[in-house]
Amino acid sequence: MKCSKCQQEVPADAIYCPHCTGDGKTTDQELIRGGIRGGLIGLFLGLLPMLWLLYHFGAERGIKAIVFAVPIATFTTGLIIGLVKAKRNWK
Repeated sequence: MKCSKCQQEVPADAIYCPHCTGDGKTTDQELIRGGIRGGLIGLFLGLLPMLWLLYHFGAERGIKAIVFAVPIATFTTGLIIGLVKAKRNWK
């Protein structure tokens, strides 16, 4: 079959065109590093609203669950985005 972007022949079992994506390979260590980096960025971005909510509302009963759920959600989202970005060149 032919690649719709570069019009070169692509093996039938290929997920991506090897001509467009290049032959760069992502190692497991780079993949883990990308996930950790994304997770830490997500955690940092989640701590900012957490601190603001605690400062603004105090440690009220209902706000505690939201306050602690925000960094967990942003860490998980950052981890997934970091893994996906690092896996972009995965072969």
